[in-house]
Amino acid sequence: MAFLKKPGFARGDERSIYIGFYAGRIAWVFTTIILMVWSFQDFLRTGDLPIQFAVFSVSQIVFWVSYIYYRKKLGG
Repeated sequence: MAFLKKPGFARGDERSIYIGFYAGRIAWVFTTIILMVWSFQDFLRTGDLPIQFAVFSVSQIVFWVSYIYYRKKLGG
């Protein structure tokens, strides 16, 4: 978050930062569900794995790798 403070993006108290993280979590869940449903629907229609599935898979890998990394780094 420190790299956002310099240009002036991360001004505010802990509550506004918490609200931003909560909104980001909701957006991640929404995007995950939409990509999963869209991939499943396209797979049933065509029988092939669509590009949406690749985007869904890569986004899940990035999320979980970064989650595990920061959990170990921050000691949670």
